[in-house]
Amino acid sequence: MKTFDVAIIGAGITGVCIFDKLQLSGVDSVLIEKGEDVCLGASKANSGIIHAGYDCEEGTIKAFHNVRGNKLYPRILRRVGEPFIKTGSLVVGDETSKDKLINLYKRGKVNGVKGMKILERKKLLKLEPNLSENIKYGLYAKTAAIFSPYNATTAICEEAIANGGVLKLNYNISSIKQGSCFTISNGKEIIKAKYIINCAGAQANEINDLLEDEMLDIKLVKGEYILLDKTEGKLVNRPIFPLPTKLGKGILVLPTEAGNLLCGPTAVDIDKYETSVSMDNVDYIKKSTSNMVNGLNFKKSIKLYAGVRVKIENDFVIRFSNKVKNYFLVAGICSPGLTSAPSIAQYVLDELVKSGLKTKKIEFVKRKQYVNLSKLSDKEINKLIKKDKSFGKVICRCENITEGEILSVLKNSPIRPLTIEGIKRRLRVTMGRCQGSFCTPNLICLVAKFYNIPEKEVVVRGKTALVVSNIKEGGIYDN
Repeated sequence: MKTFDVAIIGAGITGVCIFDKLQLSGVDSVLIEKGEDVCLGASKANSGIIHAGYDCEEGTIKAFHNVRGNKLYPRILRRVGEPFIKTGSLVVGDETSKDKLINLYKRGKVNGVKGMKILERKKLLKLEPNLSENIKYGLYAKTAAIFSPYNATTAICEEAIANGGVLKLNYNISSIKQGSCFTISNGKEIIKAKYIINCAGAQANEINDLLEDEMLDIKLVKGEYILLDKTEGKLVNRPIFPLPTKLGKGILVLPTEAGNLLCGPTAVDIDKYETSVSMDNVDYIKKSTSNMVNGLNFKKSIKLYAGVRVKIENDFVIRFSNKVKNYFLVAGICSPGLTSAPSIAQYVLDELVKSGLKTKKIEFVKRKQYVNLSKLSDKEINKLIKKDKSFGKVICRCENITEGEILSVLKNSPIRPLTIEGIKRRLRVTMGRCQGSFCTPNLICLVAKFYNIPEKEVVVRGKTALVVSNIKEGGIYDN
């Protein structure tokens, strides 16, 4: 049986970046995920901001990886064909906020953040004309950016697979034993590896328990969001934050990579993992964001959702276990974890090499991208339609996604999506104004035909099919 150099547990953005970094360094790696796809946890339900790094307390692990991750992302995203939109960001406040903003500026300087300025209202309005009347000062950070976290996670993982990495989905680990190497089992299949990296997020302690390792003091924090239609996306040009508090960066307003407007998140301590949305908290988001930005039209809201982030005291945990040899912990990766992921990956590689892991040069293979009509000219699209009429058949009207694009993903992706939401995270189907009301039935028919299964077996999300009768005869039902 093959023994991998490294097994990474958890296919969020951090686990995926480590997987990719190891594989491109000639390290034979396997990425293990208990879900049916990559990017199912906190990595898909966040604000999609590449933070500048002024907020993190000086000298923390967070501060270092935030600033370095910000610098590493542009090259990585260019390599995998994902957009990196350099917007900059603003932290804004009223007439009493100047001293606090100066302190934040000083912290950013210590952390190594470049391109920051304290601006007064007149200059702020040139950047953001829709700031509310009470906003008098702001901290502008030039290096902040936005991107699609779920698209980026998938693309980076596909790059690792193209270069020889192995991804195991629907692999729910039931036991881990350590001898000359680790033996990982789900009761059906065994995986062997010399090292294990725990990137399991909210389930990190479950993996620790299997190895009889220390229990981490994990806290779960839920963040709720309001997503507005693309008609509202031009209201602001960049992420706009309030002054940070002990609870975090605060409730912000920002444009998304796809052109929507996003407001949130809240910060609610929870005892167990759940993603419900409280209408009281939705009202709080509306009130808080309206104190910063004029003209927010919440009648144009198209989705409410929540994500859960993991906190362990006030910093990341990125180190070898104190008890189990060759077992590496990457835990408590809350904000700015998304920004920090490439830097964490580099650090993990460096630490493994120090412990004896061998790297080697590889012949790099570029990730194959899907067909994306939005990136093509009308002439290119017409030429494509002449070759394949499926590229002229629109399935998702809100996002203008065609059957040909969907089939391109189903046929060509090395991580073939098994659910409607898997296709959604790659192409934005069902993400528009109707949130899938019109296109979901057609998607179910298309997926059923492609996989040669009954429509009632097509899974919309998770692992349990939600269709319990023929669409034309009975509709779609949630069990």
